[in-house]
Amino acid sequence: MMKYSVVIITANRQNFLKNCIDKLFEYEINKKAEIIVVDASDIEFEFDKKNEIKYIKIEPKDKGFSNQRNIGIKSASNDYVIFIDDDVEITQNWFDNLVGEFEKYKDEVFGLMGAVFPKQNKILSFVCGVLGHPGGGFRLHNFSKNKVIYLSQVSTCNTVFNKKLIEEVGMFDVNNKFGSEDSELCLRITRKYGNNKFVYTPYAIVWHYSPNTISKFIKWYIRRGISDMDIYLSHSVHLSYIIKTSVILKILPVLVLAVFNVRILYISFIIYYLWQLFKHKFMFKYFSYYKF
Repeated sequence: MMKYSVVIITANRQNFLKNCIDKLFEYEINKKAEIIVVDASDIEFEFDKKNEIKYIKIEPKDKGFSNQRNIGIKSASNDYVIFIDDDVEITQNWFDNLVGEFEKYKDEVFGLMGAVFPKQNKILSFVCGVLGHPGGGFRLHNFSKNKVIYLSQVSTCNTVFNKKLIEEVGMFDVNNKFGSEDSELCLRITRKYGNNKFVYTPYAIVWHYSPNTISKFIKWYIRRGISDMDIYLSHSVHLSYIIKTSVILKILPVLVLAVFNVRILYISFIIYYLWQLFKHKFMFKYFSYYKF
């Protein structure tokens, strides 16, 4: 008897979606879990295995990360929901590693997230992984030291949730218009149940098609920044977040001093660059996955 439902949301990304579903069938996930696609594309998706999944077509005007995820949850027949993005490729042992680890902790935590690596052999995509996007990327994988660790927040691009928990906290927030709906959900879970209600396993890996051009890279991070600000403003915890993460605030003292002596700016830039290189030296061990 199946216990898991895999939910994929999509809109006008048929090539990515087909690739994602093909991988699910290649590794016979359809025999282990219910597969649900919530599609808000302008045209209906057609492919040969469509009758073997639960395909839900909604109007493009109803498109939205939160709304589509909620539709997927309500349509799921099983107690546990696995979210993956439409632009990921699962690996051969992904399902067994994800579910196998979750089964050990499911009475203790509300969900489990697997590792996310950039798919393309592009420097920009690799940089996303180093910065920890999406789903923690190389940064979280390295931090785990190849062990299961506890988390208070997870990403929905490779995570299994207890469906009942999501229902108890009010589902994904449909008023969230910019993304980061997973972070917002985790904030509510943390406030209600406390920290460290999720776990991370470095062994349930998916490949993710990350931004591979400068314009896509910038647009993604701008949207992500807007979504983070929207969440933290709405949850009244924005001040500490802004202070902690704002690059402008971090370099403000240097900018002020540079007014009096521009050399301070140059020296500070070199020191900052070297510090960041040292801080992210873990990235070198991930070069072996790619051929630039």
